[in-house]
Amino acid sequence: MNNDKYSVVEERSRRIKDWLDGKLSPQEIRTLEKWAEQRPANKELLERVNDVRGLADRINFCARNDKEAGWKAIQQKLRRPSLFVRSVRYAAVAVLVLAMGLSVYYALNPEVEPVTVVTNSLPEPGNTRAYLQLATGEHYILDSLKSIDTQVKGAQLKTEKTGRLVVTGHEKDSVEEQTEYLRIVVPTAGEYNMLLADGTCIWINSCSELEFPARFIGDERRIRLLKGEAYFEVAKNTEQPFVLEVEDKEIRVLGTSFNVNTYDNEFATTLVTGKVEVTVDHRKYALTPDRQLRIDDGQVTIKEVDPYEFTAWRDGTFVFKYQSLEKVLATLARWYDIQVVFSKEELKKFHYTGKIERHSDIRELLQFLQKTGSVQFSLEGQILIVSE
Repeated sequence: MNNDKYSVVEERSRRIKDWLDGKLSPQEIRTLEKWAEQRPANKELLERVNDVRGLADRINFCARNDKEAGWKAIQQKLRRPSLFVRSVRYAAVAVLVLAMGLSVYYALNPEVEPVTVVTNSLPEPGNTRAYLQLATGEHYILDSLKSIDTQVKGAQLKTEKTGRLVVTGHEKDSVEEQTEYLRIVVPTAGEYNMLLADGTCIWINSCSELEFPARFIGDERRIRLLKGEAYFEVAKNTEQPFVLEVEDKEIRVLGTSFNVNTYDNEFATTLVTGKVEVTVDHRKYALTPDRQLRIDDGQVTIKEVDPYEFTAWRDGTFVFKYQSLEKVLATLARWYDIQVVFSKEELKKFHYTGKIERHSDIRELLQFLQKTGSVQFSLEGQILIVSE
């Protein structure tokens, strides 16, 4: 690893921070100004850093004053492309990088080793794609280019121009006592959004399967997440609680928003709003907002979390907080439809913190990961090889 390279970046980061805090001497300010004049990217860097500091000041102001309206305004400003950062050894750099973005980090340290690409074709990021399986075995392709408009027992199924599936149920007083269960399958490099007949909205992530009834009957609204990950905004109905089955577990709600992740034989449900009751091995656990229930090796834990870290994917962003390289690349593998091969097991244990837009060019993401000097990447078609 080139430690001299990182010492230069960290020193420059500290200088910029001191400049923001008004701690530089006149001579140091002139030196910084000369550096900014050397390259247009350097000048742009200082301007963006200054904007970030101003944004931080506004965030602090909103926290002290009109929290609701002010925070909504700040959130709009914060929705911008970001990046990965090696979090443990380069924390000083991470503060600047997370705030300013990938291009700014390159301005601080423009020497970047290119990612090795063996073939001309690059893995593409995922998009809206899924298929719908009816009880009869009939299949419909669901994406942004195709539309369907069909009836099944108890409901009308129709896709919007955006590709979202809308389920419209028949009247509640229908004499029908049964309804068909339908299945949505979202493949690798896919995502899908649907609106159920009761008004519940569901975002389904890559490599996921969900079963739902054509319409809800009886005293419950019961659906099943068979695999993968999904985010739910449940329409409130005190007469019909919403029940999500996940293998032998149940999540029961009236009206709330939450995320469920079952990737890699794990289980985690993160509550954003409202209240849920999770049943695990016949034991009930109540969750309040900003709490997450996880099951690891059969052990149930509940902890306070930032829900955005676990739900940002539905808004087009991946957020990682001290995530192992193995998990980071597993997430990318599902989204870019790639296979990851590690040359050494210890490479899986490096940790990263940062965020990334889901529709970014994969070369940019891998190139930034290489900036740590700990790993190198080689793309051979859909196979990503990770080495030292």
